[in-house]
Parts: sequence; structure tokens; C-alpha cells
Amino acid sequence: MASTPLEAFAYCVRGQRVPDAVLDCLAGEAESEQGTRALFRDLIEPLSDSFDPRLAEAYLDTFARLLERVAPELKADTLLRRHRALGLPTEKPRRVVVLSRVTLGADVAVVSPFLAAAAAVYPDAELLFAGNLKNHELFEERAAHLPLRYGRTALLRDRVSVGLELAAQLDRPGTLVFDADSRLSQLGLLPFGPPERYLFFPSRSYRPESTEPIAALACAFLKETLSCETKPFIAPVETNWVPRTDVTLSLGVGENPAKRVGGDFEQRLVQGLLDQGHSVLIDKGGGGEETARVEALEQSCRGPLYTWQGSFAPFAEAIRASRLYIGYDSAGQHVAAACGVRQITVFAGAPNRKFLERWRPWAPASRAALVQAGSL
Repeated sequence: MASTPLEAFAYCVRGQRVPDAVLDCLAGEAESEQGTRALFRDLIEPLSDSFDPRLAEAYLDTFARLLERVAPELKADTLLRRHRALGLPTEKPRRVVVLSRVTLGADVAVVSPFLAAAAAVYPDAELLFAGNLKNHELFEERAAHLPLRYGRTALLRDRVSVGLELAAQLDRPGTLVFDADSRLSQLGLLPFGPPERYLFFPSRSYRPESTEPIAALACAFLKETLSCETKPFIAPVETNWVPRTDVTLSLGVGENPAKRVGGDFEQRLVQGLLDQGHSVLIDKGGGGEETARVEALEQSCRGPLYTWQGSFAPFAEAIRASRLYIGYDSAGQHVAAACGVRQITVFAGAPNRKFLERWRPWAPASRAALVQAGSL
């Protein structure tokens, strides 16, 4: 028997509305960590990652009705009516709050152009980045921090609670919100302000026939709506104490083992770089299996191999200073693209061709070679 999220997804794919009884089950199951994980893995992310306007619309209807069950003060019809009214903001702000997309790579590729546009179009307004600290550190030199803790493993009701607390801070006169399709707002559904104080980028349905990366589409959207030329960037506080090497390398896969290449690929890659006389810096990640893999490489490889474990922002600075970046589909590729660093990105486990097109690294000066894992 199919799980409830998979059952709901099947309704969406068929072009049918998810029945109320199924949504009731989803809301009940999401009271557990396992249920919330299944909800996002098997329903929410597939609807979003398809980059199909029809499924993007199904997401809005399904999630708005689910929000009503999780937070009864929210009414699905009201959320959908507000979302459909979003367009070009009309109020001149005293402060602009740019929402994080929660993941580091998405913040570099998609959110950083919105930070640049906000600074260019509203130079007299206070500019704030709303998100987790580790994400803000990538832009610390350009924007102040509106701190919050959104957990990607938290229960659905806790994620919504964080969003509602943030909404209370943002729905104020003089505050303009830039939302690049953020999970903080549950892709624009939570009431973070009225349409006249809200700029929303519908990244899942914008220019659906285009094969351009999402970073390029974000810049195109900002040029179209605000007449502003932008590009991805990073602006961390500069650090000099992280090793500078020829090659920077990340083997992180964001808890998605399908993105990895198995066998001895990683050992052969690192030792091959060292044998060619290159110095190499590898990010150890935040612990768990990624750290264990890197520590195993430290033991088995011989040559000028260095590792880094800590905040991502200093490692991003090391990427900027390197001659070549290599990694799986993760945040490092977007940093390398934004900094114009030559890179090789290994893509594996993409759910569909459109996902790969959208999330390949891009910036006007980027120099990226993409390798699909099946060819290795």
C-alpha cells in the first residue's frame, strides 16, 4: 500500500485535487518526525523539484489546505487569494528583508541577486537577510542579520511556527519583503505582508520552457520587474586563517546518498590531484558520514592534503582563492560560479532533467564543467 504522501502526489500528477481525508491523514502523520520527513520527501519536494507549472499550482492548493490544518488561524482561501495577488510592490520601504531559501547553495545562486537588487534599487533602506546564521555569514559584509532558526528536520508545525513568528515581524508598514521562493514562507504562502510590500519570485513556474539555470532566471526576473542588473555573489567577512590551496573540494551531498559516486572514486580523485602536484583542501562537513569519508581520505592519501571543518563561509573564501573547485551538486559549486572559479561538478541523483538544468552552477563569469555520474 502506498504511503499517504505518495498517494497525495499521485492525485496531483493526475490533475486531481487531493481529497480532504488524505490531507487530514497527512496533517496527523506530520506530527511525527518520520511523518514530516515523508511529507517533504515524497510530496512537497517532488511537486517543487519538477519545475512544472501544473504541479507548482497543485503544491499551492495542497499546502495551503495543509497549513489550515496545522495552524487553524490560517485559512487556505485567504492564503491563496493573497498569493495570486502578488506582483510588483508599490510602497517605498524603510527596510528591505530578503528571505533565505534555507540551503546554502540556493542562497548563493538565487537569493544573493535579490540582495544585490535590494541594495541597488533601495539604497537608503536598511537591508536585512532573514535566515540561519551560517547562511548569513556568506553575505555578512553586505546585509545585516534578522536571525531565526529554521530546521530542515523539524516537525511541520515547528516550521510553520517559525514562519508565523517571522510574519509578525515582517507585516509592518515600511517593510518590503523580497521572497525568492523561500521555504521560510512555504514558497510564498505564509502572510509575510500584503502584495504592495512583497516581491515574490515564482522560481518553480517562471519561464517553464527555458533551459536556463535558476540563478540566471532569478537575474532575468529582477531585470524584468525592477530594471536591475544583478548576478550571484558572496560577501563573507574575509578570513586569512583557512589554508589556501590549488584545489578546493567538497564531498558533501546534503544527506542525499544518491548524489555520491560509489567505489573508490573519491580516493582516486584526491590521490590523482595530489600526484599531479596540486595542494588540496577538503571540507569535512558538519559531522556524520561525510566527515568519516574525509577522515578516511586523510589516512589513505599522500601529499599536500588539508581539511577544513567549521563554518561554511571561510571555506567559501578558500574556494574563491583556489584555482579549481571540484564537488558534488552542493553549495560549493554555486560559490565557485559566483566567484568565477573554474570548477568540475559531478551530478548524480537528479530527479529529472529539468532539475539538473535549473540547478547547474551559473554566473556571468562562471567556468563550469558538469559531469554526470554515470559517465565516471
